Amino acid sequence: MRTCASRTSSSRWRTAGCSTRSTSRNAANHEMASANLFSDAYDWIVDIQLLSDVSKQGWKVQFSGEFLAGLDKAERAQVLSQGKWTAEDGAQSTDGFGQPPASAWRGAIVAVLGLYDKGKTFVLNNISNAKLPSGKKVATKGLSFKHVEVSGGTKFILLDSEGSFSPVKVSNELSVVEKEATELFLQELIFEMSDYFLCVVNDFTSLDQRYLDKLTRNLQNSKKDFREVIVVHNCKEVIDEDTLRYVWETQATAIYGSGTPQTTLVAATDPATNTLVEKAVGWFKTPFSRHVLLANSDSDLGENLNPWAFSLLRYWLKSVFIPVARDFSVVDAVVHYSNQKLATHFKTHPQLALTHTEEAGTEGRVWYIRSHSEAPERLRLHQLSVDASGIMLARPDSYLPPVDIVREPDAYNIYMDLPGMTRDQVKLSRQNVVTIVKGTRESGLSDREIATSVTRQERKAGEFTMTFRIPEEYQRRWESADMENGVLRIRYLKDEEEEEGKGEVNPIA
Repeated sequence: MRTCASRTSSSRWRTAGCSTRSTSRNAANHEMASANLFSDAYDWIVDIQLLSDVSKQGWKVQFSGEFLAGLDKAERAQVLSQGKWTAEDGAQSTDGFGQPPASAWRGAIVAVLGLYDKGKTFVLNNISNAKLPSGKKVATKGLSFKHVEVSGGTKFILLDSEGSFSPVKVSNELSVVEKEATELFLQELIFEMSDYFLCVVNDFTSLDQRYLDKLTRNLQNSKKDFREVIVVHNCKEVIDEDTLRYVWETQATAIYGSGTPQTTLVAATDPATNTLVEKAVGWFKTPFSRHVLLANSDSDLGENLNPWAFSLLRYWLKSVFIPVARDFSVVDAVVHYSNQKLATHFKTHPQLALTHTEEAGTEGRVWYIRSHSEAPERLRLHQLSVDASGIMLARPDSYLPPVDIVREPDAYNIYMDLPGMTRDQVKLSRQNVVTIVKGTRESGLSDREIATSVTRQERKAGEFTMTFRIPEEYQRRWESADMENGVLRIRYLKDEEEEEGKGEVNPIA
Protein backbone atom coordinates (compact mmCIF):
# COMPACT_ATOMS: atom_id res chain seq x y z
CA MET A 1 0.00 0.00 0.00
CA ARG A 2 1.44 3.37 -0.94
CA THR A 3 0.52 7.00 -0.44
CA CYS A 4 0.51 9.53 -3.22
CA ALA A 5 2.14 12.94 -3.00
CA SER A 6 -0.01 14.95 -0.63
CA ARG A 7 -1.96 18.05 -1.58
CA THR A 8 -3.23 19.80 1.54
CA SER A 9 -5.74 22.63 1.66
CA SER A 10 -8.21 24.18 4.08
CA SER A 11 -11.63 22.60 3.66
CA ARG A 12 -14.66 21.36 5.53
CA TRP A 13 -14.65 17.80 6.84
CA ARG A 14 -15.56 15.30 4.15
CA THR A 15 -14.82 11.83 2.80
CA ALA A 16 -14.39 12.43 -0.88
CA GLY A 17 -15.39 9.53 -3.10
CA CYS A 18 -17.41 7.84 -0.36
CA SER A 19 -20.18 5.49 -1.45
CA THR A 20 -22.35 2.95 0.37
CA ARG A 21 -21.94 -0.70 -0.43
CA SER A 22 -22.19 -4.09 1.18
CA THR A 23 -19.23 -6.47 1.22
CA SER A 24 -17.96 -9.43 3.18
CA ARG A 25 -15.76 -8.65 6.16
CA ASN A 26 -12.21 -9.87 6.41
CA ALA A 27 -11.91 -12.70 8.90
CA ALA A 28 -8.48 -11.37 9.86
CA ASN A 29 -10.22 -8.66 11.87
CA HIS A 30 -11.51 -11.17 14.41
CA GLU A 31 -10.10 -11.16 17.93
CA MET A 32 -7.15 -13.31 18.94
CA ALA A 33 -7.79 -14.50 22.47
CA SER A 34 -4.99 -17.01 23.01
CA ALA A 35 -2.39 -16.01 25.59
CA ASN A 36 0.33 -17.84 23.65
CA LEU A 37 -0.54 -15.98 20.48
CA PHE A 38 -0.46 -12.75 22.48
CA SER A 39 3.09 -13.41 23.74
CA ASP A 40 4.38 -14.34 20.30
CA ALA A 41 2.64 -11.48 18.50
CA TYR A 42 5.01 -8.90 19.94
CA ASP A 43 8.78 -9.05 19.54
CA TRP A 44 9.30 -8.50 23.24
CA ILE A 45 7.36 -7.43 26.31
CA VAL A 46 8.30 -5.79 29.61
CA ASP A 47 5.54 -6.89 31.96
CA ILE A 48 5.23 -4.05 34.49
CA GLN A 49 2.26 -4.68 36.77
CA LEU A 50 3.30 -2.72 39.88
CA LEU A 51 6.32 -0.57 40.74
CA SER A 52 7.05 -2.50 43.94
CA ASP A 53 7.55 -5.74 41.97
CA VAL A 54 11.13 -4.69 41.16
CA SER A 55 12.11 -5.29 44.80
CA LYS A 56 10.52 -8.76 44.73
CA GLN A 57 10.39 -11.02 41.68
CA GLY A 58 11.16 -8.17 39.26
CA TRP A 59 9.62 -7.15 35.94
CA LYS A 60 9.59 -9.99 33.47
CA VAL A 61 11.16 -9.29 30.04
CA GLN A 62 10.10 -11.90 27.49
CA PHE A 63 11.38 -12.14 23.91
CA SER A 64 9.83 -13.91 20.97
CA GLY A 65 12.03 -16.79 19.90
CA GLU A 66 11.37 -16.02 16.24
CA PHE A 67 12.37 -12.41 16.79
CA LEU A 68 15.68 -13.26 18.51
CA ALA A 69 16.53 -15.88 15.88
CA GLY A 70 16.11 -13.28 13.13
CA LEU A 71 18.61 -10.78 14.61
CA ASP A 72 22.18 -10.52 13.42
CA LYS A 73 24.96 -9.38 15.78
CA ALA A 74 24.51 -5.66 15.07
CA GLU A 75 20.72 -5.83 15.39
CA ARG A 76 21.00 -7.76 18.63
CA ALA A 77 23.24 -5.02 20.07
CA GLN A 78 20.60 -2.44 19.14
CA VAL A 79 17.98 -4.30 21.14
CA LEU A 80 19.88 -6.10 23.92
CA SER A 81 23.48 -4.99 24.45
CA GLN A 82 24.32 -7.16 27.53
CA GLY A 83 27.37 -4.91 28.00
CA LYS A 84 28.84 -3.61 31.28
CA TRP A 85 27.54 -0.35 32.73
CA THR A 86 29.89 2.45 33.77
CA ALA A 87 29.66 4.06 37.23
CA GLU A 88 30.19 7.76 37.97
CA ASP A 89 33.87 7.18 38.84
CA GLY A 90 34.51 5.39 35.54
CA ALA A 91 34.62 1.89 37.00
CA GLN A 92 32.39 -0.91 35.81
CA SER A 93 29.04 -0.78 37.60
CA THR A 94 27.44 -3.92 38.97
CA ASP A 95 24.95 -2.36 41.39
CA GLY A 96 22.52 -0.64 39.02
CA PHE A 97 24.15 2.79 39.11
CA GLY A 98 25.74 4.63 36.20
CA GLN A 99 25.27 4.56 32.43
CA PRO A 100 24.61 1.68 30.01
CA PRO A 101 27.25 0.94 27.35
CA ALA A 102 27.08 3.09 24.23
CA SER A 103 25.20 1.36 21.43
CA ALA A 104 24.69 4.13 18.90
CA TRP A 105 22.03 3.35 16.31
CA ARG A 106 19.52 5.34 14.35
CA GLY A 107 15.86 4.53 14.68
CA ALA A 108 12.56 5.85 15.95
CA ILE A 109 9.99 4.61 18.45
CA VAL A 110 6.30 5.32 17.83
CA ALA A 111 4.15 5.18 20.96
CA VAL A 112 0.41 4.66 20.80
CA LEU A 113 -1.13 6.15 23.93
CA GLY A 114 -4.57 6.63 25.37
CA LEU A 115 -6.89 5.56 28.12
CA TYR A 116 -7.92 1.95 28.67
CA ASP A 117 -9.93 0.16 25.93
CA LYS A 118 -9.86 2.95 23.33
CA GLY A 119 -8.53 0.81 20.46
CA LYS A 120 -4.78 1.50 20.55
CA THR A 121 -3.78 -1.97 19.34
CA PHE A 122 -6.41 -1.81 16.58
CA VAL A 123 -4.79 1.40 15.30
CA LEU A 124 -1.30 -0.15 15.48
CA ASN A 125 -2.43 -3.15 13.45
CA ASN A 126 -3.85 -1.04 10.66
CA ILE A 127 -0.80 1.20 10.43
CA SER A 128 1.68 -1.65 10.29
CA ASN A 129 -0.21 -4.84 9.36
CA ALA A 130 1.39 -6.31 12.48
CA LYS A 131 -1.62 -8.54 13.38
CA LEU A 132 -1.32 -7.82 17.10
CA PRO A 133 -4.09 -9.22 19.31
CA SER A 134 -6.85 -6.75 20.16
CA GLY A 135 -10.37 -6.74 21.49
CA LYS A 136 -12.22 -7.08 24.77
CA LYS A 137 -10.78 -10.55 25.49
CA VAL A 138 -7.13 -9.48 25.24
CA ALA A 139 -5.32 -6.89 27.36
CA THR A 140 -1.93 -5.48 26.36
CA LYS A 141 0.72 -6.03 29.02
CA GLY A 142 3.06 -3.34 30.38
CA LEU A 143 5.29 -2.22 27.51
CA SER A 144 5.00 -4.28 24.33
CA PHE A 145 7.41 -3.71 21.43
CA LYS A 146 7.05 -4.61 17.76
CA HIS A 147 9.64 -3.89 15.05
CA VAL A 148 7.85 -3.06 11.80
CA GLU A 149 8.49 -1.65 8.34
CA VAL A 150 5.95 0.83 7.01
CA SER A 151 5.42 0.93 3.23
CA GLY A 152 8.42 2.44 1.48
CA GLY A 153 11.04 0.86 3.74
CA THR A 154 10.67 3.19 6.75
CA LYS A 155 11.38 1.18 9.91
CA PHE A 156 9.91 1.89 13.32
CA ILE A 157 9.64 0.27 16.70
CA LEU A 158 5.99 0.38 17.72
CA LEU A 159 5.39 0.70 21.46
CA ASP A 160 2.02 -0.52 22.73
CA SER A 161 0.91 -0.28 26.35
CA GLU A 162 -1.84 -1.35 28.70
CA GLY A 163 -3.52 2.05 28.70
CA SER A 164 -4.30 4.39 31.56
CA PHE A 165 -7.10 3.78 34.04
CA SER A 166 -7.34 0.05 33.40
CA PRO A 167 -8.98 -1.99 36.19
CA VAL A 168 -6.80 -3.07 39.11
CA LYS A 169 -7.07 -6.11 41.37
CA VAL A 170 -7.66 -4.77 44.87
CA SER A 171 -5.65 -6.75 47.42
CA ASN A 172 -5.16 -4.05 50.08
CA GLU A 173 -5.97 -0.41 50.82
CA LEU A 174 -2.99 0.79 48.75
CA SER A 175 -3.69 -1.26 45.60
CA VAL A 176 -5.43 1.53 43.71
CA VAL A 177 -2.86 4.14 44.77
CA GLU A 178 0.07 1.99 43.64
CA LYS A 179 -1.68 1.25 40.36
CA GLU A 180 -2.08 5.01 39.81
CA ALA A 181 1.64 5.49 40.51
CA THR A 182 2.54 2.64 38.14
CA GLU A 183 0.48 4.15 35.32
CA LEU A 184 2.11 7.53 35.89
CA PHE A 185 5.55 5.91 35.78
CA LEU A 186 4.69 4.09 32.54
CA GLN A 187 3.53 7.36 30.97
CA GLU A 188 6.82 9.01 31.93
CA LEU A 189 8.90 6.07 30.72
CA ILE A 190 7.08 5.92 27.37
CA PHE A 191 7.49 9.67 26.96
CA GLU A 192 11.25 9.51 27.56
CA MET A 193 11.79 6.64 25.12
CA SER A 194 9.47 7.61 22.26
CA ASP A 195 9.95 9.95 19.30
CA TYR A 196 6.41 10.09 17.90
CA PHE A 197 3.07 9.91 19.71
CA LEU A 198 -0.34 8.70 18.56
CA CYS A 199 -3.12 9.30 21.06
CA VAL A 200 -6.25 7.17 20.54
CA VAL A 201 -9.61 8.42 21.84
CA ASN A 202 -13.25 7.63 21.06
CA ASP A 203 -15.80 9.45 23.24
CA PHE A 204 -13.19 12.19 23.91
CA THR A 205 -14.42 13.04 27.37
CA SER A 206 -12.87 15.76 29.52
CA LEU A 207 -10.62 13.02 30.95
CA ASP A 208 -9.30 12.24 27.45
CA GLN A 209 -8.87 15.97 26.85
CA ARG A 210 -6.87 16.43 30.04
CA TYR A 211 -4.71 13.42 29.15
CA LEU A 212 -4.01 14.93 25.72
CA ASP A 213 -3.37 18.37 27.18
CA LYS A 214 -0.79 16.95 29.58
CA LEU A 215 0.95 15.11 26.74
CA THR A 216 1.10 18.18 24.47
CA ARG A 217 2.45 20.34 27.30
CA ASN A 218 5.19 17.81 28.02
CA LEU A 219 6.08 17.70 24.33
CA GLN A 220 6.41 21.48 24.10
CA ASN A 221 8.75 21.37 27.07
CA SER A 222 10.91 18.64 25.50
CA LYS A 223 13.78 18.60 23.02
CA LYS A 224 12.15 16.09 20.70
CA ASP A 225 12.28 16.77 16.96
CA PHE A 226 8.55 16.26 16.32
CA ARG A 227 6.38 18.01 18.92
CA GLU A 228 2.89 17.36 17.63
CA VAL A 229 0.54 14.66 18.91
CA ILE A 230 -1.38 12.73 16.27
CA VAL A 231 -4.86 12.20 17.72
CA VAL A 232 -6.91 9.32 16.31
CA HIS A 233 -10.65 9.65 17.03
CA ASN A 234 -11.63 5.98 16.92
CA CYS A 235 -15.44 6.19 16.67
CA LYS A 236 -15.77 2.44 16.71
CA GLU A 237 -19.55 2.46 17.24
CA VAL A 238 -20.46 5.04 14.58
CA ILE A 239 -21.88 3.62 11.34
CA ASP A 240 -23.56 6.62 9.62
CA GLU A 241 -22.20 9.88 8.23
CA ASP A 242 -24.57 12.23 10.08
CA THR A 243 -23.49 10.88 13.46
CA LEU A 244 -19.86 10.89 12.40
CA ARG A 245 -20.08 14.53 11.32
CA TYR A 246 -21.70 15.46 14.63
CA VAL A 247 -19.01 13.60 16.60
CA TRP A 248 -16.27 15.31 14.56
CA GLU A 249 -17.69 18.74 15.32
CA THR A 250 -18.17 18.10 19.04
CA GLN A 251 -14.80 16.38 19.52
CA ALA A 252 -12.53 18.53 17.37
CA THR A 253 -13.65 21.45 15.21
CA ALA A 254 -15.98 23.09 17.76
CA ILE A 255 -13.71 22.80 20.81
CA TYR A 256 -10.38 23.90 19.32
CA GLY A 257 -10.99 27.44 18.12
CA SER A 258 -7.38 27.93 17.05
CA GLY A 259 -7.45 24.92 14.71
CA THR A 260 -8.11 24.69 10.98
CA PRO A 261 -9.81 21.97 8.90
CA GLN A 262 -7.52 20.42 6.28
CA THR A 263 -7.75 17.82 3.53
CA THR A 264 -4.95 15.68 2.14
CA LEU A 265 -5.16 13.49 -0.96
CA VAL A 266 -3.85 9.96 -0.32
CA ALA A 267 -4.16 6.57 -1.96
CA ALA A 268 -5.25 3.29 -0.41
CA THR A 269 -6.53 -0.09 -1.54
CA ASP A 270 -10.31 -0.12 -1.85
CA PRO A 271 -11.59 -3.19 0.11
CA ALA A 272 -14.42 -3.76 -2.36
CA THR A 273 -12.40 -3.71 -5.61
CA ASN A 274 -8.90 -4.45 -4.31
CA THR A 275 -7.62 -1.57 -6.46
CA LEU A 276 -5.68 1.55 -5.53
CA VAL A 277 -7.99 4.56 -5.17
CA GLU A 278 -7.21 8.18 -4.30
CA LYS A 279 -9.41 10.10 -1.88
CA ALA A 280 -9.25 13.39 -0.01
CA VAL A 281 -9.17 12.72 3.73
CA GLY A 282 -10.43 15.44 6.06
CA TRP A 283 -8.43 16.14 9.21
CA PHE A 284 -8.03 18.95 11.73
CA LYS A 285 -4.86 20.78 12.74
CA THR A 286 -4.21 22.71 15.96
CA PRO A 287 -0.91 24.32 17.02
CA PHE A 288 0.17 21.17 18.86
CA SER A 289 -1.88 18.30 17.40
CA ARG A 290 -3.31 16.67 14.27
CA HIS A 291 -6.73 15.02 14.46
CA VAL A 292 -8.01 12.27 12.17
CA LEU A 293 -11.27 10.31 12.25
CA LEU A 294 -12.19 6.60 12.07
CA ALA A 295 -15.60 4.92 11.92
CA ASN A 296 -16.80 1.43 12.81
CA SER A 297 -14.49 -0.93 10.95
CA ASP A 298 -17.29 -3.43 10.14
CA SER A 299 -19.59 -0.83 8.56
CA ASP A 300 -19.83 0.51 5.01
CA LEU A 301 -18.85 3.92 6.33
CA GLY A 302 -15.73 2.47 7.92
CA GLU A 303 -14.75 0.70 4.71
CA ASN A 304 -15.12 3.98 2.82
CA LEU A 305 -13.14 6.00 5.36
CA ASN A 306 -10.71 3.97 7.45
CA PRO A 307 -8.26 2.65 4.81
CA TRP A 308 -7.54 6.20 3.62
CA ALA A 309 -7.31 7.55 7.16
CA PHE A 310 -4.69 4.89 7.98
CA SER A 311 -2.90 5.69 4.72
CA LEU A 312 -2.76 9.32 5.87
CA LEU A 313 -1.30 8.24 9.22
CA ARG A 314 1.40 6.24 7.46
CA TYR A 315 2.14 9.19 5.21
CA TRP A 316 2.53 11.47 8.22
CA LEU A 317 4.90 9.07 9.97
CA LYS A 318 7.02 8.75 6.84
CA SER A 319 7.02 12.49 6.03
CA VAL A 320 8.07 13.62 9.51
CA PHE A 321 10.42 10.68 10.09
CA ILE A 322 13.83 11.72 11.36
CA PRO A 323 16.18 8.86 12.34
CA VAL A 324 17.07 9.57 15.95
CA ALA A 325 20.61 8.89 17.19
CA ARG A 326 20.25 6.47 20.10
CA ASP A 327 22.74 6.35 22.96
CA PHE A 328 21.74 2.95 24.34
CA SER A 329 20.18 -0.30 23.22
CA VAL A 330 16.39 -0.37 23.57
CA VAL A 331 16.34 -2.73 26.57
CA ASP A 332 19.15 -0.81 28.29
CA ALA A 333 17.16 2.37 27.68
CA VAL A 334 14.18 0.84 29.52
CA VAL A 335 16.40 0.02 32.51
CA HIS A 336 18.24 3.35 32.41
CA TYR A 337 15.14 5.56 32.23
CA SER A 338 13.39 3.38 34.81
CA ASN A 339 16.26 4.05 37.22
CA GLN A 340 15.95 7.78 36.60
CA LYS A 341 12.19 7.92 37.02
CA LEU A 342 11.83 5.48 39.91
CA ALA A 343 14.32 7.45 41.98
CA THR A 344 11.58 10.10 42.13
CA HIS A 345 8.78 7.63 42.94
CA PHE A 346 10.63 5.72 45.67
CA LYS A 347 12.43 7.11 48.69
CA THR A 348 15.72 5.71 47.39
CA HIS A 349 17.45 4.85 44.12
CA PRO A 350 16.10 1.46 42.92
CA GLN A 351 19.41 0.26 41.43
CA LEU A 352 17.74 -1.67 38.62
CA ALA A 353 19.68 -4.07 36.42
CA LEU A 354 18.82 -6.65 33.76
CA THR A 355 19.14 -10.20 35.11
CA HIS A 356 19.21 -13.33 32.96
CA THR A 357 17.34 -16.42 34.15
CA GLU A 358 17.50 -20.06 33.16
CA GLU A 359 13.80 -20.84 33.28
CA ALA A 360 13.03 -24.25 31.84
CA GLY A 361 11.94 -24.18 28.22
CA THR A 362 12.66 -20.48 27.67
CA GLU A 363 16.01 -20.94 25.85
CA GLY A 364 17.34 -17.54 26.87
CA ARG A 365 14.15 -15.67 25.97
CA VAL A 366 13.24 -14.60 29.54
CA TRP A 367 15.04 -11.94 31.58
CA TYR A 368 14.07 -9.87 34.61
CA ILE A 369 14.58 -6.23 35.55
CA ARG A 370 15.29 -6.35 39.29
CA SER A 371 16.50 -4.08 42.04
CA HIS A 372 20.01 -4.65 43.39
CA SER A 373 19.37 -2.42 46.39
CA GLU A 374 20.66 -3.74 49.71
CA ALA A 375 17.68 -2.13 51.43
CA PRO A 376 14.61 -3.19 49.40
CA GLU A 377 12.36 -2.19 52.30
CA ARG A 378 13.16 1.45 51.43
CA LEU A 379 11.53 1.07 48.02
CA ARG A 380 8.32 2.71 49.19
CA LEU A 381 6.17 5.15 47.31
CA HIS A 382 5.98 8.84 48.01
CA GLN A 383 2.58 10.22 48.93
CA LEU A 384 0.84 11.11 45.66
CA SER A 385 -1.43 13.98 44.75
CA VAL A 386 -4.52 12.62 42.99
CA ASP A 387 -7.73 14.47 42.14
CA ALA A 388 -11.29 13.11 42.10
CA SER A 389 -10.99 11.82 38.53
CA GLY A 390 -7.82 9.87 39.28
CA ILE A 391 -5.53 12.18 37.28
CA MET A 392 -2.21 12.81 38.98
CA LEU A 393 -2.07 16.47 39.93
CA ALA A 394 1.71 16.49 40.21
CA ARG A 395 4.54 14.14 39.37
CA PRO A 396 6.71 13.14 42.32
CA ASP A 397 9.69 14.88 40.63
CA SER A 398 7.75 17.95 39.54
CA TYR A 399 8.50 21.44 40.76
CA LEU A 400 5.54 23.80 40.65
CA PRO A 401 6.71 27.34 41.48
CA PRO A 402 4.40 29.43 43.70
CA VAL A 403 3.03 32.42 41.77
CA ASP A 404 1.51 35.80 42.62
CA ILE A 405 -0.16 37.99 40.00
CA VAL A 406 -0.45 41.70 40.81
CA ARG A 407 -2.51 44.03 38.67
CA GLU A 408 -1.47 47.70 38.92
CA PRO A 409 -3.02 50.76 37.22
CA ASP A 410 -0.27 50.87 34.61
CA ALA A 411 1.20 47.34 34.64
CA TYR A 412 0.52 43.62 35.02
CA ASN A 413 3.10 41.73 37.13
CA ILE A 414 3.76 38.00 37.57
CA TYR A 415 5.94 37.01 40.54
CA MET A 416 7.32 33.45 40.62
CA ASP A 417 9.41 31.84 43.40
CA LEU A 418 12.45 30.10 41.88
CA PRO A 419 14.96 29.66 44.75
CA GLY A 420 18.46 28.76 43.68
CA MET A 421 17.84 29.52 40.01
CA THR A 422 19.26 32.26 37.82
CA ARG A 423 17.61 34.21 35.00
CA ASP A 424 19.61 32.20 32.44
CA GLN A 425 17.94 28.98 33.64
CA VAL A 426 14.45 30.27 32.79
CA LYS A 427 13.13 30.41 29.23
CA LEU A 428 10.25 32.68 28.24
CA SER A 429 8.31 32.43 24.99
CA ARG A 430 5.03 33.77 23.68
CA GLN A 431 2.16 32.40 21.60
CA ASN A 432 -0.22 35.24 20.82
CA VAL A 433 -1.60 36.37 24.23
CA VAL A 434 -0.12 33.43 26.17
CA THR A 435 3.28 33.64 27.86
CA ILE A 436 5.07 30.30 28.45
CA VAL A 437 7.64 29.97 31.24
CA LYS A 438 9.91 26.90 31.23
CA GLY A 439 12.81 25.85 33.39
CA THR A 440 14.48 23.09 35.37
CA ARG A 441 15.33 23.29 39.04
CA GLU A 442 18.24 20.96 39.80
CA SER A 443 18.31 18.97 43.03
CA GLY A 444 22.10 19.11 43.44
CA LEU A 445 22.20 15.48 44.57
CA SER A 446 23.54 12.53 42.59
CA ASP A 447 21.71 9.21 42.27
CA ARG A 448 24.18 7.59 44.66
CA GLU A 449 23.73 10.34 47.26
CA ILE A 450 19.97 9.94 47.06
CA ALA A 451 20.35 6.19 47.55
CA THR A 452 22.94 6.17 50.33
CA SER A 453 22.88 9.49 52.19
CA VAL A 454 19.51 11.19 51.99
CA THR A 455 17.10 10.19 54.77
CA ARG A 456 14.50 12.89 54.10
CA GLN A 457 13.81 14.74 50.86
CA GLU A 458 11.02 17.32 50.69
CA ARG A 459 12.51 20.09 48.52
CA LYS A 460 11.08 19.75 45.03
CA ALA A 461 13.19 19.75 41.89
CA GLY A 462 12.62 18.99 38.23
CA GLU A 463 11.22 20.48 35.03
CA PHE A 464 8.29 22.86 35.01
CA THR A 465 6.17 24.61 32.39
CA MET A 466 3.66 27.32 33.26
CA THR A 467 1.40 29.32 30.97
CA PHE A 468 -0.22 32.69 31.57
CA ARG A 469 -2.92 34.34 29.47
CA ILE A 470 -2.27 38.07 29.49
CA PRO A 471 -5.39 40.31 29.58
CA GLU A 472 -6.06 42.12 26.31
CA GLU A 473 -5.60 45.59 27.79
CA TYR A 474 -1.88 44.84 28.32
CA GLN A 475 0.85 44.41 25.73
CA ARG A 476 1.30 40.81 24.63
CA ARG A 477 5.06 40.86 25.08
CA TRP A 478 6.57 41.48 28.49
CA GLU A 479 8.37 44.76 29.10
CA SER A 480 10.88 43.14 31.45
CA ALA A 481 11.69 39.79 33.11
CA ASP A 482 14.11 40.09 36.03
CA MET A 483 15.31 37.71 38.72
CA GLU A 484 16.14 39.03 42.21
CA ASN A 485 16.67 36.99 45.38
CA GLY A 486 15.18 33.89 43.78
CA VAL A 487 12.01 35.67 42.60
CA LEU A 488 11.24 36.10 38.89
CA ARG A 489 9.16 39.17 38.01
CA ILE A 490 7.59 39.41 34.56
CA ARG A 491 6.14 42.86 33.86
CA TYR A 492 3.65 43.88 31.15
CA LEU A 493 2.74 47.49 30.33
CA LYS A 494 -0.66 48.83 29.35
CA ASP A 495 -1.52 48.56 25.65
CA GLU A 496 -2.15 52.19 24.76
CA GLU A 497 -3.53 51.30 21.32
CA GLU A 498 -6.06 48.96 22.89
CA GLU A 499 -7.18 51.67 25.31
CA GLU A 500 -7.50 54.26 22.53
CA GLY A 501 -9.44 51.84 20.34
CA LYS A 502 -12.05 51.29 23.04
CA GLY A 503 -12.78 55.01 23.15
CA GLU A 504 -13.20 55.52 19.42
CA VAL A 505 -16.63 55.91 17.82
CA ASN A 506 -16.88 55.12 14.13
CA PRO A 507 -18.73 57.86 12.17
CA ILE A 508 -21.96 56.89 10.40
CA ALA A 509 -21.40 56.81 6.65
